[in-house]
Amino acid sequence: MANKEVKLDFSKDFDFNSKNYFVVYFNEEKIIFTSYQKYEGPITMQYLPNGGIQSLFGYKIIIKVNNGFLEVDELIYKGELYSSKSFIDLIGDLKLINQVLE
Repeated sequence: MANKEVKLDFSKDFDFNSKNYFVVYFNEEKIIFTSYQKYEGPITMQYLPNGGIQSLFGYKIIIKVNNGFLEVDELIYKGELYSSKSFIDLIGDLKLINQVLE
């Protein structure tokens, strides 16, 4: 059974055990999170709203969700599969950090 694509609703608690692919938008481009987990490492002390890219610690995209932090391992962007590291290298860390995804 294929994983279901679901728009990520940042106003609700995130189900870290979900097997769904979560859809968000970055600069009006669709991104699909295909591999992710709960992040429990260090974070910065700045405030970001839910959906904010909190950090890129260890070449992982760390996003503030309603009930914690989400670590994205793999994603699809413009139809191509990327690891977090390859996506960060493609877009540039300064263009990603502190962005708020929709």
